[in-house]
Amino acid sequence: MSTRRPRPVLGVVALVAVALAAFAVADPFHLRLAAWYAGVLVAVAAVLVTVWAVLWVRGTVARVAVGAAGLLVVLVWGAFSWLAITITPGEAVVREVAAAPGSRVRLVLVESATFAADPVVYSVRARAGSGPFEQDAPVWVGLSEGAAPTDFRFGVPTGSGAVVEVVAGADCGYRSTVTEVTLTVDRTHRPLRLDGC
Repeated sequence: MSTRRPRPVLGVVALVAVALAAFAVADPFHLRLAAWYAGVLVAVAAVLVTVWAVLWVRGTVARVAVGAAGLLVVLVWGAFSWLAITITPGEAVVREVAAAPGSRVRLVLVESATFAADPVVYSVRARAGSGPFEQDAPVWVGLSEGAAPTDFRFGVPTGSGAVVEVVAGADCGYRSTVTEVTLTVDRTHRPLRLDGC
């Protein structure tokens, strides 16, 4: 009696799905919807790897065990992803600074709160693009119940990216560099006092 072996195509598709899932989890481009992409791609990769593994193992008990383990992984990941996406704080844009000439990076002052009873937290974020591939990276994140920065703007650009200056108060400022393509921030500033400094 011969057993059916999966075609190599399924293994290649599963491998590609695993690579895409790893890329989505790593999120090197700081996508705003990265949690959604990671949630879906990891679940799809887990299903494909489980199907591939079920077709490779011999014996009914082994196949049921592999299938059950894969189902458990998908269910746990699905619950984790749903929780992570649900608890993501709501954001309201307070102010926006347009991109500097020759740059695609813009700045936004955002107020957010995870739950309605939570105090507002202000943050200055670098954003680029729009739609499902919009990028978003924090530059300055205030404390809960803390003050919003008094000003934020683009500084003199350097060869390594856009320079962002955040003025949190009198004699209190922060400077970061944002890489244009990946929106990597060289330093995300987090003040130690409620006044933003």
